[in-house]
Amino acid sequence: MGNARWIKFMGAAALFFGGLGLGGQPANAQVKGHLSKVQVVKKAPVWTNYKKGKKTHKYLKKGTVKKVKASATDKKHKVWLKIGNKKWIASKYTVVLTTTKQTASKKPANPVLNTSQLTQAASSQAPVGSSWRQNAVVALAKAQVGKAYVWGATGPTSFDCSGLVQWVYKTAIGQTVSRTTYTQVKEGVAVPVSTASLQPGDLLFWGDVAAPYHVAIYVGNGQYVSAADEQQGVILATISSYFWPSTARRIL
Repeated sequence: MGNARWIKFMGAAALFFGGLGLGGQPANAQVKGHLSKVQVVKKAPVWTNYKKGKKTHKYLKKGTVKKVKASATDKKHKVWLKIGNKKWIASKYTVVLTTTKQTASKKPANPVLNTSQLTQAASSQAPVGSSWRQNAVVALAKAQVGKAYVWGATGPTSFDCSGLVQWVYKTAIGQTVSRTTYTQVKEGVAVPVSTASLQPGDLLFWGDVAAPYHVAIYVGNGQYVSAADEQQGVILATISSYFWPSTARRIL
């Protein structure tokens, strides 16, 4: 979803790729079973290998759909996708179309309440007339803080940024949200990016308004939950002047 961008974030540098971002695996680790199909969103050079490989002088055109045989993260934390025998492309040129079921490799960092517990708790604590849907989304989003970031992951043990949004909405309130930042930014209605205007559950986007590279869930009090990158994982952060969202959408 666009080129990689370095953003000064929470006192450190964070690297985001087009809404689906980095893979959350150790450097040079082969990862199978996370991705099924990707679509090329920008002309992508093909390499013979992700590690000390050479360009083949061939390119995949924008719009090309490819099955992913494996993925890997190099020493610079750049994610690569194997699309054929001695054929690799950088993930930053693609968006995920489908994923395969993942098996948890380790226990979640934080215990997670089941959906009914979270919804009941949010509903019982909310005053009459308030939105239980907002509370349910916020409660479940916060419960994911501390989990791993994995490029292309859609939960429940790991997420990328748009995968987190999709999973939280579906699990908390049964609402279907599309898969990528490119499509999520078109859902609902636009709202001002102002803490005075934002409501819990609103989606925050960074980057080009028409093609953002990152998304997060606003949880109130100037804070949001975000699947940031493989170093930080899912975090609770405060909106800051040096990392201000470009747009926001309300889908509740």
